Amino acid sequence: MSGEPASDAESPSDSRRTSDSSPSTDCPHCGRPVARVSVVGPLEAVAGPCGCRVAPDLLMD
Repeated sequence: MSGEPASDAESPSDSRRTSDSSPSTDCPHCGRPVARVSVVGPLEAVAGPCGCRVAPDLLMD
């Protein structure tokens, strides 16, 4: 055991989300930077903070 709590370990997806504080994807509808995508169905999601409906895979690499 390393003595570090498990909560301090970063998974690869955590480091990708926090490695850059500025969003790099713009909303395809309004052009504003997208910080998050909330999936609301199998083929539909909402971009944030703008609130536009987008494809769920908008932020996928």
